Amino acid sequence: MTENEDNVSLSLLLCKECGGRCCQGSPGIWTDPERFFALFFSGKGMTLKQLRKRLPALGLVLWENSGVPIPAPISLSSGCTFLGVDGCRFSVTERPCQCLALIPDQATLERQEGCRCRLPASFSRETGKQRWQDYWQAVDPTAFSTFYQAGDQIDFALPPEGL
Repeated sequence: MTENEDNVSLSLLLCKECGGRCCQGSPGIWTDPERFFALFFSGKGMTLKQLRKRLPALGLVLWENSGVPIPAPISLSSGCTFLGVDGCRFSVTERPCQCLALIPDQATLERQEGCRCRLPASFSRETGKQRWQDYWQAVDPTAFSTFYQAGDQIDFALPPEGL
């Protein structure tokens, strides 16, 4: 059993009642590469290049804001692309690790908007980043270092002063 399965705190009744406010904010990520590949690719690991080609067919993307590519659902202005009228379109077992690890908080329902649920540190974006970085370096160190170096060289235009 994976760490995530030992820590599932999902409350489907509370989630249904709140309407998925956490999902409306942003999608969760799969923090455990082994679990991700077991769910979607029968346990077969892939290089970054291979995975990048296969994710669109699943409705997934590589979340790269941390500097390390991590699989995640597509994020829309309304939140996670898998959030439907009846809740999450993923089966419970397929959901991102972060989604399953959220600790529901009844206080969420007392507010008009926002999510008060808590995420254990072992499922944080930082933890996911480290796990995926370790995975990419083990599978294909050259490709990962190329990605990482390219990410370091991106220049963003700064807005004009006074804005």
